[in-house]
Amino acid sequence: MPAERFFSPQDLKQGSLVQIQDEEFHHLAHVMRLKAGESVELINGQGFLAQGQIQSLSKQSASILIQEVDFSPPPEQEIILGIAYPRLPRLEYALEKAIELGISEFWLFPGDLSEKRELSPSQFQRLHHIAISSTKQCGRLFLPTISLKPPIRFWEPFSFPAFFGDTRKEAPPLAMQEPLKKAFIAVGPEKGFHPREIFFLENHLQAKGVSLSRNILRADTAAIAAACLAMKI
Repeated sequence: MPAERFFSPQDLKQGSLVQIQDEEFHHLAHVMRLKAGESVELINGQGFLAQGQIQSLSKQSASILIQEVDFSPPPEQEIILGIAYPRLPRLEYALEKAIELGISEFWLFPGDLSEKRELSPSQFQRLHHIAISSTKQCGRLFLPTISLKPPIRFWEPFSFPAFFGDTRKEAPPLAMQEPLKKAFIAVGPEKGFHPREIFFLENHLQAKGVSLSRNILRADTAAIAAACLAMKI
């Protein structure tokens, strides 16, 4: 993927002018130091990849002429990764790496043993920027969604296979004979899932406890391991 790839939520249509602003403009103008006449790529997180040319730059935006647009269909496999709030640096790292591995949706929620109970608007906005950056960096064309969910006890049963990281010795490894088109897997915070969460996951949500490693993993490592294993099921 070329370094000159930028994100815009706008429709990308051949012959249209797209304005790049805010963080993406800062990266274009002040980090990459691109000038009028140079070529760039644009994605909108909805499967479109556009080739464009910078027409002009002002103090706050860049105008890009879309010259060519390609579309790719969504990935056949859809994996949702649930992450009980760990400390913010671990959450940011896990999100970044799980996007690179192909996770299509994130559910963030307060675990019973989470030290962090919620995200501020600015923290959530930072996660959104990380998602955009990671999507561009790894060459994906669909921007993963990030949803803030209530505690597990308020969830409704799943209509597709669901799993959760389980540190109990009898937990089987996460492995399937054939890939699943859609599945959910959750990981706990630094202190793990509370027994009542495990009971609810197993008995009300019909989720299966699975081992992510022979060792006890940190919260961010568990999320990355779950992403690696889940993308193969």
